[in-house]
Amino acid sequence: MPAMTDAPALVIFSYATINVRQHVPITLDLKLPNYTKWSAFFTAMCGKFGLLGHIDGSIPARPTDRTWSQPDACVRSWMYGCIDDSVLDLAMEPEQTARDLFVAITNLFQANQETRAVVLGQEFHSMTQGDLSIDAYAQRMKHTADALRDVGHTVSEPQLVLNLLRGLNPRFANTVDIIANAAVLPLFISAHNTLRLKELRLANDAKVSSDTALTAVAPSTTSATTACTSPSCRSSSSGTNRNGGGYGARGGGGKGKGGYGAHGGNNGGGSRHKQPPATSPGLLGQRPGPDV
Repeated sequence: MPAMTDAPALVIFSYATINVRQHVPITLDLKLPNYTKWSAFFTAMCGKFGLLGHIDGSIPARPTDRTWSQPDACVRSWMYGCIDDSVLDLAMEPEQTARDLFVAITNLFQANQETRAVVLGQEFHSMTQGDLSIDAYAQRMKHTADALRDVGHTVSEPQLVLNLLRGLNPRFANTVDIIANAAVLPLFISAHNTLRLKELRLANDAKVSSDTALTAVAPSTTSATTACTSPSCRSSSSGTNRNGGGYGARGGGGKGKGGYGAHGGNNGGGSRHKQPPATSPGLLGQRPGPDV
């Protein structure tokens, strides 16, 4: 059993072995409006281990006291592990306490609040769905609303829902009317789920229509191909006439009759070239058959 005097050292060692990513699964980034979410994760982590006073200022700083300085160093190392370099480059200072670092980060994201609020407000109120899916569109709008809240301009739940409906594509017009005309305007998450179901239904309807069109076209194509290969589509020029002359490759034989095929019949004359009938007997063929 360790001595009681070793208890603070064991507690500090347990802080040092904590994986911050298991408690703060996001990285604070200047390019993303995720300060509010990051702050919620990080303060919850500090509160879970009894170290919230190191960032909210409720515990006085005691740099020479090891029982304070070592846990404070652990809290700072947690922040280092869940913050992007673009943030650290602007917020880090030498000989900085965890409280100092946390305040610097907060000020970095809340500086020039009114100027940022103007830009974010314009982006929020002019946002449209375009080619985005319902999920991507709703996520982008929620991120912008969170960024407005970070600079002191909170967007109410009804405003968020109405702005979501305003920028939707026209194909969701019927669903927009249903949501907007409800006796009580639904929450943002409920409106989002309703629109997701509508999007899935529209996609399924489009697929069914496409499959039906392909099914309808297939028999027509098959029928046309069959008709063109049937005996009725063959040229009459390949036919034969067994009772007289023919215009095909071989002329049929007929007694006393002339043939117009490549070879005449047994008793009729034949022509080696296909020629139309003529009124003059001399034009019936180049080699008239012998008279019987």
